[in-house]
Amino acid sequence: MQVVLLHFVTAFLPDTAEHAPPPLRALFDGHTAVYVFFLISGAVLTPSFARGGPWFRQAAKRVVRLGIPVAAAAIIALALIAAMPEAHRSAASVTSSGWLAMDSSGAPTLQHLLHEILFDSLLLGYREYTLFTPIAEHLPLLETSLDAPFWSLHLELYGSLVVLALTLLRARSSWAHRVALLLCAVVFGTHPMFLFVLGHLCAGLLGRPPRALVGAVLIAAGLAMSARKDWVIVKTLRLAAGHATLTQVPNLFQFQSQMAALALFLGVLLSPTARWLLSNAPTRVLGQLSFSVYLLHFPLLFTLACAGFSPLAATLPYPVAVAIAFAGFLAATLVAAAIFERWVDRFAIRAGRGIGFSAPSGSSRDRPR
Repeated sequence: MQVVLLHFVTAFLPDTAEHAPPPLRALFDGHTAVYVFFLISGAVLTPSFARGGPWFRQAAKRVVRLGIPVAAAAIIALALIAAMPEAHRSAASVTSSGWLAMDSSGAPTLQHLLHEILFDSLLLGYREYTLFTPIAEHLPLLETSLDAPFWSLHLELYGSLVVLALTLLRARSSWAHRVALLLCAVVFGTHPMFLFVLGHLCAGLLGRPPRALVGAVLIAAGLAMSARKDWVIVKTLRLAAGHATLTQVPNLFQFQSQMAALALFLGVLLSPTARWLLSNAPTRVLGQLSFSVYLLHFPLLFTLACAGFSPLAATLPYPVAVAIAFAGFLAATLVAAAIFERWVDRFAIRAGRGIGFSAPSGSSRDRPR
């Protein structure tokens, strides 16, 4: 929901996105939210991979689990963009959002669709967000993507494979596992990829008893770092970490987003209040829909939300038009996400689990008749 709010506010309330007071910024800090996703992946995939089979089977499962929703979301985005190619530019002329006016629609062609599904979204990434920096200049810009949130799926795929390798190493040799952790720290360091490693290390906390005070302090620190990203102490830590790693150090904004995500993630793991809140039905439902919301909200924003906003802005006061557009956009996103989760996301999970399945010994087909 933070990512959804970030994109909506940037599109329809650009002045608020630029000059909002710190407490309000935390509500639409989508950058920190994505990094929380990376930490969650590292933590929950670790026990999952520990129960799995051979590495190639588990890697193939992960590709299928991510690839099917990405392909379906890209097809949906292509259909929406082909139907309303100028909706976002028309809305941008009213909202004065340069971000909304950018060429973020992608080319509505079958060739572009296939290239994005097969290469850009998962395997190679985009020019601004790729692990393969030597070929970055040959990759497409993110703004030409059919669905801009795809940038994070590239890191999600390879981060998952790093977690898989660490999990398998730990099962074989604790010494090799420690060496691999040190190597990851040197190679990735301040890069978001290291969040998967930190999530892997935090997997053991999933079943630990909560510690209320520590959890509350960490959550407060995470929210504070999320609200205002210019802390001197974080800048000092960023520069110090950059001297010990091989990858390029991100800017202070991005690095502090990672620190905020880590504090929030650990705080929630240790806070009994946060655990109780997250166990309630509304938040559980949102958690179940989160991946689908993440994949679908962007094309819906640039098409349906913008197409609905323009006539509203022509007849109603601007704040009223924005409020109505947001209500309709949020409702459409949640409904679409519920359908997508039911028919696409669950299918992707089942398809992944089916890879390499074979009947166990002693099953009916192996028994003597």
